[in-house]
Amino acid sequence: MTKKKVSNSMFLFVCKRCVGLIALLIALSTLVFFFTRSLPGDVAALYIGGNAKPEQIERARIELGLDKPLFVQYKKYMGKLLQADIGVSMRTHRPVFKDLIEKALMSFELVVWALFIATFFGVFLGVIAAYLKGSLLDEAIKWFTSAAVSIPIFFLALLLQLFFFNYLRWFPLQGRMDSFLEFSNPIQHITGFSMIDTLISGNLKAFFNVAWHMVLPVTALFVAPLGTIARLTRSSLLDVMEQDYIAAARASGISERVLFFYYGLRNALSPVLTVIGLSVAFILLSTFYVEMIFNWPGIGYYSLVAITSLDYTALMGVVLMIGTVFVIANTMMDILRRIIDPRIK
Repeated sequence: MTKKKVSNSMFLFVCKRCVGLIALLIALSTLVFFFTRSLPGDVAALYIGGNAKPEQIERARIELGLDKPLFVQYKKYMGKLLQADIGVSMRTHRPVFKDLIEKALMSFELVVWALFIATFFGVFLGVIAAYLKGSLLDEAIKWFTSAAVSIPIFFLALLLQLFFFNYLRWFPLQGRMDSFLEFSNPIQHITGFSMIDTLISGNLKAFFNVAWHMVLPVTALFVAPLGTIARLTRSSLLDVMEQDYIAAARASGISERVLFFYYGLRNALSPVLTVIGLSVAFILLSTFYVEMIFNWPGIGYYSLVAITSLDYTALMGVVLMIGTVFVIANTMMDILRRIIDPRIK
């Protein structure tokens, strides 16, 4: 009976979060629509390009549906979103959704690696620092994580280029892979993730070259989240270990190691999962300048080009995509927190 109640409670929790997810996505889509419609400039003239004649602009306005009332435009816009149709890029004249998929997969490869490394080593360092509280290693970890959180991402990226490329010549300056390998060992696009595609196709030379090029941009992305996660893990774990139920368990004869790594760590992870969810958005936004510095052809580089060329449709797609990823990531973290700690409502 108790298990059934817990199962029903979990089901209701997931349903509430899913309903909230849908509501947030609708609100985000609505805000993006009205924001882009309020931007200065003539979208139809931008779509045609320079030296456009008035009749060409008018024809483009009809083609883009800008001659209709705002409510009709909004209704059409929401209908197209349900079909994954964001519109046509003003710059490339290609469907924005196709552009986003191509660029987003390249960015997500960096984001996934950066998030994985930041989470694994952040929690690991936080646990070690808490377990060895007051030791020299604890002080070193605190110093390192403080520096990691403080240094600006773009400055760290430039430092990495200066040290590891200019001085040591260990890693390449920029790009996704060496230009000559793009012709001699081209990547067969299967999943959109370069490292996975090269492994599946057996293109090991390209695999190691792509991995070699990814080291510096991934490092620039994971350092700050790693510091945040490590510091929060340490403080949360130390706070949990001072709770009354831990003292009661300690008095009952449970070993300190079991208390720390099983009871303490499990209850300390709840706030850490929230920060991990927020780190997804932080890393995604950091790709804007990291990709520009390392010339990585992902969503950040695509966004900056769209901003400089006033490509409103592409910008709308980028904001929608990043907002959607952020909302979904945080919803998943909320559900995971509930699984780890059933007391959360």
